[in-house]
Amino acid sequence: MALKRIFEARSVAVVGASEKKGSIGRAVMENLLSSFKGSIYPVNIKYDRVFGLKCYKSVKKIPGEVDLAVIAIPAKAVLKVLKECGEKGVRGAIVISAGFRETGEEGAALEKKLTDIAKKYGVKVIGPNCLGVYSAHTGLDTIFNPSDRQAKPKPGTIAFISQSGALGAALLDWIAAANLGMSHFVSYGNAADVDETELIEFLSEDPRTKVIACYIEGVRRGRDFLKAVRKASSRKPVIILKAGKTTKGARAVASHTGSMAGSYKVYEGALKQSGAIIVEDLGELVSASKALALQPPAKSPRIGIVTNGGGAGVLMTDELISRGLEIPRLSQDTIKQLEKILPPTASTENPVDILGDAPAERYRDAIKVVLQDPLIDVLVVITLMQSPALDPVRLKDYLKEISRSKAKPIVMVAPGGVYTEKHSKEIEAETGIPVYKSPEEAATAVKALVDYGIVRSQALNTLV
Repeated sequence: MALKRIFEARSVAVVGASEKKGSIGRAVMENLLSSFKGSIYPVNIKYDRVFGLKCYKSVKKIPGEVDLAVIAIPAKAVLKVLKECGEKGVRGAIVISAGFRETGEEGAALEKKLTDIAKKYGVKVIGPNCLGVYSAHTGLDTIFNPSDRQAKPKPGTIAFISQSGALGAALLDWIAAANLGMSHFVSYGNAADVDETELIEFLSEDPRTKVIACYIEGVRRGRDFLKAVRKASSRKPVIILKAGKTTKGARAVASHTGSMAGSYKVYEGALKQSGAIIVEDLGELVSASKALALQPPAKSPRIGIVTNGGGAGVLMTDELISRGLEIPRLSQDTIKQLEKILPPTASTENPVDILGDAPAERYRDAIKVVLQDPLIDVLVVITLMQSPALDPVRLKDYLKEISRSKAKPIVMVAPGGVYTEKHSKEIEAETGIPVYKSPEEAATAVKALVDYGIVRSQALNTLV
């Protein structure tokens, strides 16, 4: 596909490369030098060398083949450089520069000329007015935020595309802090050429991507976009956070990237019909992405809960039911088995309260019993690790064994501070079970697993 020349670039020219502190050209160069394994060519008429590398006066002066150009210069100079890229045979460009459609009529005219040049020479352009691209597996890092301020997630399976660069930067930090892995991050700004539709089409075919997460402001090609979402969601989850829900929000979208937001209700309905998982805020986007990256989709909305705290079980029940999910009564066989392994004062109803003095072994036994119940298709495990009876290391080992042998998705809730967070990260990393700090976050995750289970079931039925 055409976009592979960008995401799998072997050589990158940085137009506007610099060593000047605080400059975009410096940040892009530093980020590429720290991670990119291919050839890097600085381009700037002011310098002979940048960070020890020969600096070229023009892209056309570079002796070797160039797969990708990162352009970070004033908007009015971009057209000349893009034309030179086309003449050089460069097939991909990321235009970080702002000053195009988002600024009004004059900027829109400039952007139209940019797209005309891109089409004439066959250059795929991401941007303008964007943060850049980060591909964790290849080390391609054209993000212009300095590395001491901008965290980057480790290689993984979550792809994130964002029309907003600033929001994308925050989410990169968030995903890195959550220790989640990422395949690609794309800030595509004004989408003059490459838009959300083309990106989703590419990511749906990308073997390194398991989950596609999107922040969308406006969509240029509505029908094509929905078609791309429908096709992608039959293979992997597509999670969408749509901005511009209110009239004022839609106006803000227009001034931000020059996009038309359109009616949120129309978008929401059409996206759901196309198989997208809709979330309401950034927290939900992260929670849903983590669950779908780590666990299989759910076969039904019937949820089982195992907890060592009665109050936490009640809160979890309320959150799940408020999202349209079910907390069914356990089968008689399951209840009988629980009565045999739990203390007399424990609750064998759903939620199953195994009491505050529950050791890891009691968790292990209760989890195994509830998971085998044919009336349960998702299990939520709540652990209040402050209990002196619970050894989180032993629990981790038991959960590792259970997660290997069970096809039903498991989600964990572990409210608490430093001690809990430390062990939660270890459990998540070693078992593949997503761990959340609150019932609200976990309920969002479970809902995403259930919703995508429905999408997958419908897709399979269509194929049959």
